[in-house]
Amino acid sequence: MVAAQTYAPPLTEASLKAFVGSSSFPDWKARVESVGGCARPVKLFGRLREVDTKTGLVLSREDRSVWVRCGTRREAACPACSARYEADAYHLVRAGLSGDEEKGVPVSVAARPTAFVTLTAPSFGPVHNRPGNRPCVCGAWHMEADTRLGSPVDPTTYDYEAAVLWNNHASALWADFTRRLRRALAHAGGLTVREASEVVCLSYAKVAEYQRRGQVHFHAAVRLDGPGGCCAEPPAWATAEVLADAVRVAAVATEVDAERADASPLALRWGTQLDIQAIDTGSANAGTGGPAQVEAGKVAAYIAKYATKSTGVTSGIDQQVTLEDIDALEATAHAKTMMRTALRLAEVPHLADLRLDRWAHMLGYRGHFLTKSRAFSTTFAELRARRAAWVLAKNLLENGLPDVVIDAEWQVIGFGYRTAEEHTVAAAIAERHQANRARAAARPSATIGTVVSK
Repeated sequence: MVAAQTYAPPLTEASLKAFVGSSSFPDWKARVESVGGCARPVKLFGRLREVDTKTGLVLSREDRSVWVRCGTRREAACPACSARYEADAYHLVRAGLSGDEEKGVPVSVAARPTAFVTLTAPSFGPVHNRPGNRPCVCGAWHMEADTRLGSPVDPTTYDYEAAVLWNNHASALWADFTRRLRRALAHAGGLTVREASEVVCLSYAKVAEYQRRGQVHFHAAVRLDGPGGCCAEPPAWATAEVLADAVRVAAVATEVDAERADASPLALRWGTQLDIQAIDTGSANAGTGGPAQVEAGKVAAYIAKYATKSTGVTSGIDQQVTLEDIDALEATAHAKTMMRTALRLAEVPHLADLRLDRWAHMLGYRGHFLTKSRAFSTTFAELRARRAAWVLAKNLLENGLPDVVIDAEWQVIGFGYRTAEEHTVAAAIAERHQANRARAAARPSATIGTVVSK
């Protein structure tokens, strides 16, 4: 049976002091340290056997309980695990832009045509904003902290239904965009789509980010390869300029058909705000797609950062909501209206397959936050496998057991922490681990990237 997470009476200075001074605290603290201050560790119990690989003899048996990280990407749910996810995401994207032989990506990718593309949602009605050297459409000059920013100037005329449906179909829009982008590249090379697929490969890594108005937009690092992916060179005609032009053509042509609640047709498209920047990968042959450039490291850091975020407009609401829940949520009136709209649309029979009730807390969006094409770079699974292999090799080296394997059967016996004292101390340990990582990252060192990626 899995132990449920329970909570004791409120934290007091006396109760915290008693917990830290208890005889069980050192062992508990060591377990929290082992998972880096994870906010909701998974507690396992297992039966272990040490087996000699040469003779097959069982050298020892042991019952052991261990904690492992929850592994979530969401910063709002677990800052400790999301920090590790962000580090992995950074190395994954950076390898796809600058190359990393250790991760199976040749350094030659740095010279490939690449672009940093931003695709946004269209307007569903005027919203309060800061347009620059002129006032908002409402006539006011908004400060950065103004809570009205991103909300409709006139909520009664704002097209909430289309806004929610657009978010819900955002992944389909991206899929249609990549299809049209391949078609535009083929046309640029004077080839059919099938012929083009035999000489050029479109590789990308993208992240979804929420604007203040609650609409998803995508940032993508896009690269052109040869037919073998990252290990093959694209044809000479596939330049950075050709890629940028193809992106513009595909973005304008992208369209996904949807239906409103009354069954009337709704054509979904990208907004007019399209941004394309060449990526400076440090190669002499890269970054020639125009005057605007962004460094590869900044692109990787940006994508990795937003891969750990939720909506950014609903204060970390990461679970399904009901109409009864919404009033008590810490969110803007605009975000709450989008949630209510999603729940209302979920009750429409011909929209039932969209599962908008499940994604109301995400303002309708149901896609992954970070996705990539297979050929772009390494994978999270490979990064985690390398880290596990490194830890295993380190333990075997320290214990001097090169010919011994551990055979184990694990079962889950609990999650998270039981008391306010445990939560408080675990959060402090997580903050210390994050501060240590930040200090290590700030120090100039040729080995920082290798250490973090392990």
